Amino acid sequence: MKRILHEPLIHFLLLGALIFAAHAWRGEEGPENAPKDRIEVTAGTIAWLSEGFAKQWQRDPDKEELRGLVEAHIREEVLYREALAMGLDRNDTIVRRRMAQKMEFLSQDIAAAVEPDEAALREYFTENAARYEKAARLSFRQVYFSKDKRGDKLAADAQAALQALAQGADEETLGDPSLLPYEFENADPNEITASFGNGFVTAMTDLPEGGWRGPVASAYGLHLVMVSGRSEPPAVAFEAVRDAVLRDFTEDRRQAANVEFMGRLKQRYQITVHEPTPDGTAAPPIATAIP
Repeated sequence: MKRILHEPLIHFLLLGALIFAAHAWRGEEGPENAPKDRIEVTAGTIAWLSEGFAKQWQRDPDKEELRGLVEAHIREEVLYREALAMGLDRNDTIVRRRMAQKMEFLSQDIAAAVEPDEAALREYFTENAARYEKAARLSFRQVYFSKDKRGDKLAADAQAALQALAQGADEETLGDPSLLPYEFENADPNEITASFGNGFVTAMTDLPEGGWRGPVASAYGLHLVMVSGRSEPPAVAFEAVRDAVLRDFTEDRRQAANVEFMGRLKQRYQITVHEPTPDGTAAPPIATAIP
């Protein structure tokens, strides 16, 4: 039974049933189809208004405030019905986007409604293990060359220094002063990124240990680096990252459900795309398809 509930087709059947019910409700009780001279404020509506007030103000409304909430609701309902009668909802970008957004929310809620079982989460973790692996820690020294100070000579100066180091030069006599640490010991990749900017750790991934290498670019200039060690992290256990796995699993399933749901909806339409001409008139269609 659990495997059946996890099937995307079941989700879309449920979603279709909800949409059908919504259409039925709008057809029978929707304000645009209700008598123009009848607005009924039910006890449930009043309770909903009162609950919304309580959430905002952390207290229940008094009689006068509740009367004001009801009056505001009636005013909004009157204006909404009159706007629909005048067709003001048509060709309105904001209305279109809001309605499309509500449809997306509806499909997302359906996709996330069923809690995945432990076996499904473990299978997802196994298939996406690389997502949860921690990167190796690095130990290295660096010599910095400032792009602001050296300008067009930056690359040439760094290359000359690299040759000097290969011939036994003292690294402390080379490079430019900076606030960046000269040596990192067993540093986390995030720590290195915080110091040097994005891309620095990636550029050092394939550098062998021992000997000066580079230059490696950072947000500040160029660096000659000597990797002295790498500390491979232990394998990540499922239990240690279960919350992250559940979050990612749910998000991936939600996105997949949205794609499939949109594809099914598009099948109800014949979509034709016309290429505009320089004079603004419609050209013959360049694509006719059901994506």
